[in-house]
Amino acid sequence: MSDTSYSTKEKSQFMNVQGGEKKVMKKILSVALSTAMAFSMFASVAFGDAAATPQQKFDALAAKGILNGYPDGQAHLEKDLTRAEFAKIVTKLFDLTEVTNKLSYKDKGYNAKNWAVPYIEAVTAANLMQGKDTVKGIFDYNGKVTVEEVAAVLFRALKLETPATSDNTASAWAKGYAQAVINAGLIAKDTNFKANASRSLVVETAYAVDQLKAAPTVASAEATSPTSVVVTFSDKTTTTVTLTTALVEGVETSISFKHNNHDYTTKVTLAAPKVLSVEAPNAKQVVVKFNRAISADSVIEDGKLVADTVKVVPVSGTAVTVAGSAASLNEAGTELTITLDKVDTDYLKGQYTVVVSDAVLTSAGTKVASYTTLLTVADTVAPTVKAINAVAKDSTKEVFVQFSEPVKQYSFTATVNGATVSVSRESADTFKLTTNTALKTGTANDVVLNKVTDFAGNVASSLKTSVTVVADTAAPTIVSVTPESDQYVKVKFNKKVNAASFKGNVSLLKADGDKVGNMNVITTDDGDTIKLQVPSGFNFPSSGTFTGTLSFAASVRDTLGNTLGSTVTQAVTFVKDTTKPTVVSATYGTSGLVLTFSEDVVLATGSVSIIDESTGAVTGPAITQADMTVKGAKVTVKTNSTLSGDYTVRLTAGLVKDKARTANVSDAATVALTAEKINTNDDKRPTVTSVVYTAGSSEAGYHQFTVTATDNVGLNVASLRDASSYVLNGAALPSGSYAVVDPTKVVGTATKPTSAEVKVFIPVGGITETKDYTFKVVGISDAAGNGMENTASASVVHKLMNTTAPKLTEAAINSNSAYLTLTFSNKIKTAFDADFDVVVGVDGKEPVKAVVTATVGSGSEEGKVLLKISAHGKEITDLNTVDSLTVEVKTGATSVDGDGLKLVSGNKQTVR
Repeated sequence: MSDTSYSTKEKSQFMNVQGGEKKVMKKILSVALSTAMAFSMFASVAFGDAAATPQQKFDALAAKGILNGYPDGQAHLEKDLTRAEFAKIVTKLFDLTEVTNKLSYKDKGYNAKNWAVPYIEAVTAANLMQGKDTVKGIFDYNGKVTVEEVAAVLFRALKLETPATSDNTASAWAKGYAQAVINAGLIAKDTNFKANASRSLVVETAYAVDQLKAAPTVASAEATSPTSVVVTFSDKTTTTVTLTTALVEGVETSISFKHNNHDYTTKVTLAAPKVLSVEAPNAKQVVVKFNRAISADSVIEDGKLVADTVKVVPVSGTAVTVAGSAASLNEAGTELTITLDKVDTDYLKGQYTVVVSDAVLTSAGTKVASYTTLLTVADTVAPTVKAINAVAKDSTKEVFVQFSEPVKQYSFTATVNGATVSVSRESADTFKLTTNTALKTGTANDVVLNKVTDFAGNVASSLKTSVTVVADTAAPTIVSVTPESDQYVKVKFNKKVNAASFKGNVSLLKADGDKVGNMNVITTDDGDTIKLQVPSGFNFPSSGTFTGTLSFAASVRDTLGNTLGSTVTQAVTFVKDTTKPTVVSATYGTSGLVLTFSEDVVLATGSVSIIDESTGAVTGPAITQADMTVKGAKVTVKTNSTLSGDYTVRLTAGLVKDKARTANVSDAATVALTAEKINTNDDKRPTVTSVVYTAGSSEAGYHQFTVTATDNVGLNVASLRDASSYVLNGAALPSGSYAVVDPTKVVGTATKPTSAEVKVFIPVGGITETKDYTFKVVGISDAAGNGMENTASASVVHKLMNTTAPKLTEAAINSNSAYLTLTFSNKIKTAFDADFDVVVGVDGKEPVKAVVTATVGSGSEEGKVLLKISAHGKEITDLNTVDSLTVEVKTGATSVDGDGLKLVSGNKQTVR
């Protein structure tokens, strides 16, 4: 049992100290001391200010009577400690009873007048220390105490566990003791355990143990499930206690457990499952907190919130759609976070009634009591950067930024090292920045994020941060192998792996090593977990249990290309599934009747009947499988009529079957259903009826798109004029774009039109390549805050002409240092040597005009000009060695972009 009712094991064997051995303890790197120091921050009254130096620690122990100085009043921490002195420290430190009128040893001078006798007899009676020579009865009280003796005493006094393996310098008899105290953080691994222990170092140890002994008390204990209790201590630290015997709801139960080498007993009552609170940390998310761990399957399906489990109804706020929005549980399973994502403009503002239905189940399968509360949302805090990272084997063009909350994708721009980068969404709060130039590992890079806007309209005008690319050249490692049903297994790695690399590279072997076949790879997307299925030729033995091995080929790799490097094997056991699926619950909502089963199922042959409890009659004919859909463990049934009241749902035998290797078919069953009347209020969203490219723009120097939108109540004019409501080829409109409403085409009021025409202007200079562009409306909303419907009419494809000559924007030495990479505002098609003036200084010589060879790059450097540079009669193969380097586009340059436009001359860039 882990951290639960605990029976302390006293070690019956004790040290038979070998004579003549000398040890010295190095400075102790004590985890116990670190913990005690942390305790002192929270409990200064109990512990006082933590001592910092050995002398301060000595003084603290001396004040408690654990230590004494020498007759000259000094601590003499530089001296070695005698066995008699150590016996007194142990007696005082562990509160042993001093023993008088007893003489167990025959050392010379060992008599009733000897100051050390009560302490030596105390540690002997407690089986913590024994004589050096048990045959002659000699304790050797003036002898030096050794590190391994100290380790043995600590092992027994603190009731430590013997480790399975040991790696230390102690003698054979003491290796287990030494390793135990090393693992506990009381003595450093590289200590010479055979040497004498100095007074200074024993002071360090005794102080740490004294602090460790002052254990915090239990402040509270809360059961998050029938077998899991979160305990909070007086120092505000916590631990989770796992029980082997489940708690009974509503019954106060005493539990015992061990924590940080201290035994505790406390009482806990498993409360009925309920919602503790509902919060909106920002305008895009709702967090529901429970007092128990809840079942993910009851609220989340494919990462989306199950309909009718949580409802958010506006009282004086904007309407939002929560069903189908992104949903996730925290690791403890006690917090459900809902992120509004069905429409990009959905956001919370004002007051809402939040209803959590009793369709939500705990991890133990019991219903959470239904809950209703009033939620007021007023987000006034601008987003910040929560985390930023970049990982690569050698270099990367991808940087990942996580904000403190969800933000609008098209509202902000970003630069890395001063160069503009593309932005794409990874999740509601995380974005990928893609650079044009590769960033090498180990290098720090400046990142600036401009006008980052959350969904309440709060703007962070400029967020400045930096990121260092972390090198990852390590092979992926397997964290866990978890069978799912009797034919699937999930393999979790320590990082994201390439799903395609597993195909044909994972074998299932029998216990004798014979190959069954290759595992089928079910997972298609890269991630840290891969789902595999047993080979088609797999069969269970007569015992119903298959024990074998998964063999992963050396070529299996992570997403950075790091391979396993050698074959890796993992034991796996499949147990034949002979249990039939059973119906767990029935709920009714906007999606229809939902039947939840005990496991994932597929439809078979049966039907469903619904009996009205108020009349005893069946409501319409039996519902066949043609009106059923299944996803995971849930079967959604389209009912013949609207339900309201109490019902009995009858399932015929064979309605579903599970996904076992040999499918198990369900039996006939009934399940109770209470159906609440469904609110059919319809909060209509605005619609874009047309988007067209307007030839001959009404503004010179701009391309024009005209958007027509309608709404049953009234459009939000601000959203119509917001440039971030529109995108071009999936990215924000070019800088300088703007939108205006045509006042002659407004239907209704100017402030809340039911129909409006918007002119969106894009500067001609923002188009750097002639090609087809998709202009799309993504962010308009109505006056009530409802986001727009996503329809085909909300976008148009049109070819836009590039009329702006390419301009040199960046010059940088390539990652292999062999050539200079020139980046232009447009992609270059043809480059000529004579168009570029390069001046280079080498070996301390006067800078000279270089000879260049120009080519146009391909792949990741497509459209860029690559310059090979020669000076003083030879090619420079490593440009990082030059003293100075500048490049300039000559007047009259004839190199052209893909549209035949010539380079803008005169632009000069200094590289070094």
